[in-house]
Amino acid sequence: MTTKPSSLSLLTTTRFAIFSIVAACFVLQVINSLPGINLNGLGIYPRSIQGLIGILCAPFLHGSWWHFASNMLPFAVLSWLICQYSVKRFYSVFIFTALLGGLLVWAFGRSSLHVGLSGVIYGLWGFILCYGVVRRSLKSIIIAIVVAILYSGFIWGVLPQRFHISFESHLFGTLSGLFLGYKLAKADRQKGL
Repeated sequence: MTTKPSSLSLLTTTRFAIFSIVAACFVLQVINSLPGINLNGLGIYPRSIQGLIGILCAPFLHGSWWHFASNMLPFAVLSWLICQYSVKRFYSVFIFTALLGGLLVWAFGRSSLHVGLSGVIYGLWGFILCYGVVRRSLKSIIIAIVVAILYSGFIWGVLPQRFHISFESHLFGTLSGLFLGYKLAKADRQKGL
């Protein structure tokens, strides 16, 4: 006899954690593609009161289907790797990098709409690299090496290259991830985890 998983156990599964965010982005992209609808106005617009809502909304909105598609694979891979520590850790990194990175974009970004999941993706990337270096467990080092090999090109994304790409989201997402990776790695080393 099989038992039905509880709502809490469903929330703590890796598949649900990753799929729910991808699904939310997909549904919003479908809506955003309908004639006469422009949800991207809910993105981060730096230093404006209306732009503050973008700190919550921007990671789930994308400028085009190409933008959406190009973010999903690295998001899924990096999210899955963080879930190897725990799904709770993934949610912590996602929320922290989305909020702090978004707030920094709002405070210091160019006067333009900033949307997309890439700020969080760079936050996940920064977290994994810093956590591996500071924590120095075999597992964290292996995960950091895999990420360094797969996504070494990300380093160029934190520099201004193309006007239509929010390097600020990449930069501040990375800094948020590095900060959280450092803090959590130090705490985990002290606890012996």
